[in-house]
Amino acid sequence: MKKLIPLFFLFFIHLFNCQYAEGQYYESEIYKLKLRIEKGDKKALYELTPYFDSSKKLAEYLGHHYHETEEFYLAKRVIEENFIFPEQAINLEEIKNSETYSDFFKKNENKIKYSPELKTFYITPLKDRKDFIEFRELPIAKLQKLIKRRSEIITKDWIKARGIDVLIRQNNPESLVKICEEFYRLRDKFNFFNRDQEDFPELLKLLIHKDIGSVGRNDYRVWETDDSNFDNKAILNLLIYFTKNYKNFVWDNSSHCFINKSLKSKQIDDITNLFEELYNDNDSIALNTFIKLSQSDTKRVNEISAEKERNILSSTNPIIPMFPYRFLSQLSLLTLYYRQKNIDFQGTKDLHTHIEKLSSKISFKERREYENYLIDHLNLQDIPPLEYWSLIYEKRPKLSESVSRILDIYYTKNWDTILNDEKQLELYLKKSLLYGRIGINGNVNYYLFKFTGNGNDVIKLLDKIKSEDPDIVFQIENAKKMCLKSFDYPISPQKISGGNFNSEKVDLKDETEKIKVTAKDSDDFEYKILKLFSKVGYSQIPEALQILEKLNFKENSYNNKYSMFERDFGFFVIENWKDKKVRDQFLSVYQSHTEKELYKYYLDLAGIDYKNQDESLDYDKIYEILKFDIVTPFTGSQELENEVGAIVKLLESDQNTTLGYPDKICNSAGMYICPPSDRAWEWRKYLKDKKLLRKEHSKIVSFNYGYYIDKVLVYREINSK
Repeated sequence: MKKLIPLFFLFFIHLFNCQYAEGQYYESEIYKLKLRIEKGDKKALYELTPYFDSSKKLAEYLGHHYHETEEFYLAKRVIEENFIFPEQAINLEEIKNSETYSDFFKKNENKIKYSPELKTFYITPLKDRKDFIEFRELPIAKLQKLIKRRSEIITKDWIKARGIDVLIRQNNPESLVKICEEFYRLRDKFNFFNRDQEDFPELLKLLIHKDIGSVGRNDYRVWETDDSNFDNKAILNLLIYFTKNYKNFVWDNSSHCFINKSLKSKQIDDITNLFEELYNDNDSIALNTFIKLSQSDTKRVNEISAEKERNILSSTNPIIPMFPYRFLSQLSLLTLYYRQKNIDFQGTKDLHTHIEKLSSKISFKERREYENYLIDHLNLQDIPPLEYWSLIYEKRPKLSESVSRILDIYYTKNWDTILNDEKQLELYLKKSLLYGRIGINGNVNYYLFKFTGNGNDVIKLLDKIKSEDPDIVFQIENAKKMCLKSFDYPISPQKISGGNFNSEKVDLKDETEKIKVTAKDSDDFEYKILKLFSKVGYSQIPEALQILEKLNFKENSYNNKYSMFERDFGFFVIENWKDKKVRDQFLSVYQSHTEKELYKYYLDLAGIDYKNQDESLDYDKIYEILKFDIVTPFTGSQELENEVGAIVKLLESDQNTTLGYPDKICNSAGMYICPPSDRAWEWRKYLKDKKLLRKEHSKIVSFNYGYYIDKVLVYREINSK
């Protein structure tokens, strides 16, 4: 009976999925016609005609994905996958119904032939068709990689099954066309993907020592199978070319490849060779290549980057930025601008020392002190190289986090200086556009937000700029629009959510025992435990720690049973809750301090400057912390809470109000992250409205304001619909 239950379940799901479809594709007549067509049954082509008028939906699966497809589209797909249409005779898009299909079929019935080798129907013989192929020299690094892959490819089953390996050993150029025939025979179809796809063109390139560009989807010339425009059309063009020309290739023993003396091949430059080194397994070579390319000829870098960007599945060395070609496109433009304006972007020896230290693993206190030191001691000439190298080292998360905070505060402090120096203002505008065009998350996108609410005086300064740089001219207009936007604290009315609610007094021991009994498996157990413990308030922390210590989570589990202490209470400076010594030390502090004293203890431990000499809270210092210290990395997406959660808890105690928010920062349950951004905005407004501030604070917004407007509020708006 136990075996029958899953079968009944699958049957139910099957019926449910088919509630809108009128049958199963794999049981349909059109599917039977498809099988006959694939075997070369010409009559089945004609019998397909009425389906081009059918809107009947059939259910089909692609892997785990369920589709309901009209028979009209199924019929077109059968033809597309099994017919090489003659050039200019008819386009597949022109087949609108059974009439247009029937007309085409009747006009060409006597010309239609079937190729068993290619498993396709055709009208025009391949030797009579035009090919759209281009050749260029292979980059040195690429050729070396292909040579290393030779023995691996030659031993593949598809090579041996068709005797291609024998032809290659005989130095027979017929191997070239046989490779293409097999490539086309194994072309992609709706329910078939050739996982050895890249081997075919790579073997061709290796055998002729040339790079081959074939026109594919959208008439793009594709050089790699990873290109998003690579399709069966690109394979067909390869097949046509080598069918017509393979006899012109002769084996050359000295170069160990086939040579065609009449072949026209484009020469490549040093920059093309450099791009291939981005794939080098040696980190140093790959990174130095990236640096060199970022300073190379802008036109060539952008041309090659545009081509490489379409290779969506290829991966460069992981040490270079996540989107290497987007970075290179913009960095090459930026470094060109720097050279034209005689702006140093390499940086001093001291600056590189700073960068290395910020990249290293240091304590929170040391990092914060170092960030504050740099904010006070860097000059405007240090900023371009600091930004440049932070982009080069995008894979250094700690550097990105620190630099983001440094730049945010530095730009705010020096905003008037930048506005009144035309060269600096132009540079800022130029960077704001190029950084945003990289297309990566992070504070690189929010430079223009610094103009928010700047008003007419700054618009006049912008109007004085007489630049011929189209990027700067474009950004001037955008900056002027930002100047006219008024700033308001973006406070959300929604203060309670599924990831943040008031704590509850929970019988942890009893509820934990129940979960042990009811959990379906280890994953379910971990999920329910984390959900249960997310309800726990400050007063139950010791009990929660005691029980959690005795619970076993899977060793390789992505769940961390102590994650609630990292996310829910604002304990920002404690790094490794899995370490029992760390937990015991925390409990010692917990038991000897009140809640307010505990937060002060850890803020002091982290070196946070938040109070007056008499130990009272310095609301002006706190206002700046709330403004700048929730940090989004320079490049990256995760908001970092830092000390802001602890500061919020102090304010709640000090002012005897949570401003309507839950008594916990978060109820993470192993899945929610709740940076206290909303609370920070509202507490800043509170401090101002209650006249607790003694100093005038800059009206220049933080980068976090840009992030909040661009990401958080937009996300909420989408999810509220």
